[in-house]
Amino acid sequence: MGREIRVRTWALAGVAAAGMACGAAPAPTPSPGAVPAPAPPSEASAPAAARPPEASAPVEAAAAPPAAAPPEFAVPPNTAVLHVGDSFAVAGFAQALRPRMQAHRVRYAVKAETSSYTVTWASRMELLVANYQPDLVIISLGANEVENVNPPAHAGAIRRIVKAIGGRPCVWVSPPLWRKDTGIIDVIRTNSAPCRFFDSDALVPGPLPRQKDKIHPNEVGGARWAEAFWSWLTAEHLPAGEAAPARSPWALRPSPPEEHRSRAEAPESAAQPGAQVLERRAE
Repeated sequence: MGREIRVRTWALAGVAAAGMACGAAPAPTPSPGAVPAPAPPSEASAPAAARPPEASAPVEAAAAPPAAAPPEFAVPPNTAVLHVGDSFAVAGFAQALRPRMQAHRVRYAVKAETSSYTVTWASRMELLVANYQPDLVIISLGANEVENVNPPAHAGAIRRIVKAIGGRPCVWVSPPLWRKDTGIIDVIRTNSAPCRFFDSDALVPGPLPRQKDKIHPNEVGGARWAEAFWSWLTAEHLPAGEAAPARSPWALRPSPPEEHRSRAEAPESAAQPGAQVLERRAE
């Protein structure tokens, strides 16, 4: 019996020793000066470049719609323009207008007489309009009346010329003055409706180069005058989409109130209608 107890005790001691031999060894103590191995990087501590990019919501810029461009000036081919005037009409003015008219295939007829007056043409206009059947009439008269002693006496002739045009689109182009007039420009301004009135002194950059007589524009001055007028005319043209079907292809916008108002009555803001033309072009 005592022998069996001793055998069992030795057996248990052997099992315990074997268990200690098979168990995990304790972590070795690092030797002095040894650098510990770095721990593997965790997902949380990974550098930003190694992380997958985060999806960000696209930012849509609110693009403003492009501004609508003003309609390009255009008239159908084979329209007729009648230009009536005195010697100023052919002082470089009509010569510079002609190629612009031809570019749009316009039949451009110029009827001009030296030393002619509003009273000269008043009795002729009805026949001229009947013969040419113009889609647009341009009138360049008044230069020979700047020194007239009684300008209001010519108001009837101006109204008669306008009436003979018969409601067609028309523009009365005042002469670019070389001296102060006695009132004929104001008489034309206030009596030329419903024709439009182009105030050359207000709308043409000056002073214009003149011929040797210091009165008529020379070729350069006439070209500058025509350029300003053409710019105004195309800006004031009423595009086809804005005009009634029965209206002329040369239909013009209605006159602003101050256009036919006497300069003596016009407010200061209306004395420079060129600013209104620029505003209309920018619309």
